[in-house]
Amino acid sequence: MDSILPTIDIEEEVILEDSGIVTEEITAIVRGKSFKFDFVAGDFITKDGKVEELTGIESLKIWIVKLLKTEKHKFKIYKTGEIDVYGITLMDLVHSDNPYFFIKSEIQREIKEELLKNTEILSVSDFIFTREKRTLAVAFTVNSIYGLAESKVMF
Repeated sequence: MDSILPTIDIEEEVILEDSGIVTEEITAIVRGKSFKFDFVAGDFITKDGKVEELTGIESLKIWIVKLLKTEKHKFKIYKTGEIDVYGITLMDLVHSDNPYFFIKSEIQREIKEELLKNTEILSVSDFIFTREKRTLAVAFTVNSIYGLAESKVMF
């Protein structure tokens, strides 16, 4: 499966005592810079006239929010060849007449599937669903290489 993140291939020599030199291919994830963004105001956050750059867990949190706010198949910029590999496809499901247990199950599956494409994310768990009229809130925990992060999305 194609990754939604750019990758570079690095070859590393590994010396084994009994068999001499062996070449092992290692794929490293290289992400571009992440910047602090105010999703309510719809603008980047600046400090002293410069956009604030994020790293580590804060960068990953922004990536998660952006992914969950991007509807797959909607924006041409995210098409790579014949496959749309960025975003999530849940809006039609959330507002469908399917049984609530089915909707919850599919949302959980889709969120896990899309988030786990990022190799910095180790697991996604502890889903909590809250429904108020036509709004559905989904909270969950992301276990990453940086530690735990709580996330929430509204549909």
